[in-house]
Amino acid sequence: MTHEAIALTFDKWAQEGRDAGMETGHGDVARQVIDQMDIRPGHQILDLGCGNGWATRILGQVAPGAGAVGVDASREMIARAEELHCYTIRARYEVGKFEALDLPDARFDRVFSMEALYYAVDLDQTLAEMLRILKPGGSADIVLDFYGEAEATHGWSEALGLALNLKSEEEWRAAFAAAGFVDIATKRVIDSRGPGDEAAFEPGDCFPDWAARVAAHEAGSLWIRAAKPA
Repeated sequence: MTHEAIALTFDKWAQEGRDAGMETGHGDVARQVIDQMDIRPGHQILDLGCGNGWATRILGQVAPGAGAVGVDASREMIARAEELHCYTIRARYEVGKFEALDLPDARFDRVFSMEALYYAVDLDQTLAEMLRILKPGGSADIVLDFYGEAEATHGWSEALGLALNLKSEEEWRAAFAAAGFVDIATKRVIDSRGPGDEAAFEPGDCFPDWAARVAAHEAGSLWIRAAKPA
């Protein structure tokens, strides 16, 4: 897997209008997590793998004076984020690689990432960068649908033609610990809307049939919370 392959995949999705489906599909779980992130007035948040910036804009409005920066490898996704941006929201968007963030040390109070970390080309270096840009005592909240216990998602790597990082809950906790994070915890978050309407279901890259869609919903999204030592 290369940065170029990832960027091309998401450039194509943006050109096809698939970016809008990310908020529709992941919005409920993302809001559940964001509501529990204890974002306070003035906090600065990084949205890693921001796509068209939908979660970045949510994060930039959570508390007075809070601000958010979205980073994505896809130039087309960042262009969409700029198109959709509202200037009353404290948010901005940058093209960048997870492993080499063009951001200062200890810049952010929080890191948020929705359905993106398993695309990291070099996961260890990505975690090191997350730790670097967090303030001491800051925390990361990472949400993933593609993980070891969610068996219905295991075909995604082949379907997308990308070598995704497939890890179990325990392996994810170990990866964060090895990077220097502390107070690491994981839990499952279930989309409160249910798996959707079977009558409206259309097979796709991620879910070839309705049974796979239901199984993924029942497994839930994996929420990893970890902190930088104070």
